[in-house]
Amino acid sequence: MLFRDIAGQNIVKEQLLRSVKEGRIGHAQLFAGGEGSGSLLLALAYAQYLNCLSPMADDSCGVCSSCVKAAKLVHPDIHFVFPVIKKENE
Repeated sequence: MLFRDIAGQNIVKEQLLRSVKEGRIGHAQLFAGGEGSGSLLLALAYAQYLNCLSPMADDSCGVCSSCVKAAKLVHPDIHFVFPVIKKENE
């Protein structure tokens, strides 16, 4: 996922890119938002940018081996955590 493919969220994109340029990346990131907010897409684009082997100033290259793995959701350094919600009867 590339930043340029995400509609809106321009302020957040700028903040994320600035954090990378300033070398101020947190050890963990939480991207939360309601359905349709684009938070998952933004998280994927940011993870791809952080792992890109040839990043541009405002986006990942999209073609290096790291970007290809990230786009296929098989990059070994990108991990996904989702909540497990139990039903009351379980």
